[in-house]
Amino acid sequence: MGTRELLPAAYDTVIASGSLIRGWGNPTSDLDILVVTREPWVSSIGETNHVALEPGSLQYEITFVDNRRWDIEYWTAGQVEQVTAKVSHEQFTADKGAWRTLSHHEFALLERLPYAAPADDGAWLERTRSALAASAHRSVLVVNSLRQADSYTEDAAGQVERGDLHSAVISTKNAFSHAVDALQASLGQFGSLWPKWRARRMQILDPEILPFTDYWAVETMRTFDPDNPRKWVEETIAVCQRISMEVSV
Repeated sequence: MGTRELLPAAYDTVIASGSLIRGWGNPTSDLDILVVTREPWVSSIGETNHVALEPGSLQYEITFVDNRRWDIEYWTAGQVEQVTAKVSHEQFTADKGAWRTLSHHEFALLERLPYAAPADDGAWLERTRSALAASAHRSVLVVNSLRQADSYTEDAAGQVERGDLHSAVISTKNAFSHAVDALQASLGQFGSLWPKWRARRMQILDPEILPFTDYWAVETMRTFDPDNPRKWVEETIAVCQRISMEVSV
C-alpha cells in the first residue's frame, strides 16, 4: 500500500477482513482492508460513503493487486471510538440509544472486526475487540436482526389475511433470513450484511434451536407446495417466532 501511496503518514493500524481472511474466499473474492487514520483521508476517486458519525463520510479507495481487487476503507480513530460508544450498555438500554443511528457501514465494521487480521502487532485490534466484548456489541447485532425479522413476520401475516400469498412467501423468506441472522449473532457468528455466507455460518454452529439440516430444508423451501403456499408460510413463520422467543439477547 505504501508504494501505491495509499497509506497515510500517520495511522493507528491496518487490518484485513472478509471471506478471504476467514478462509471462505474464491479466486474472484475481494480483499477488504481497513485503515485507522489519525486524520481524515482524502480519497483519490472522489467518492465517499455515508456514516452517522463525525466526520460524516467514510473515505475509500479501490486498487488491484495481482488481479485481485482490494477495497480499502479509511476510518479515523475518532470514528471507530464513536461506533464503539454507540454500542455501550448505556446506549443499548436507553430509550433513544445511539445504537439506533448505526449506518450500514458502521454495522459492517462491527460485523467485520471479530474476523479481522492485523498487518501489525495486533495491539490495536486486541484493544478494540476487548472493548466490544465488554459492550452490548452482540446484543445490538441480535436485536437489529430480530427487529427486521419481526417486521417481515407482521407483513407476512397481513398479506396472508388479505389473500396475497405470493407476497407473503417473499416476506416470509425475508423474515426467516433475519431470524437466522439473529440466531447466529446470539451465538457469536456475525455477518447479516453478507447473506451469501449464511449457510457456512450455520454449518459451523449447527445450533440446537435450528440444526443445520432443518435450516437448510427451510432455506431451500424443500416442503413448499406451489398449490398451497399458505402452509409453508405458516410453518416457516412459526420457526421465526420460535427463534425470536428463544434467542438470547
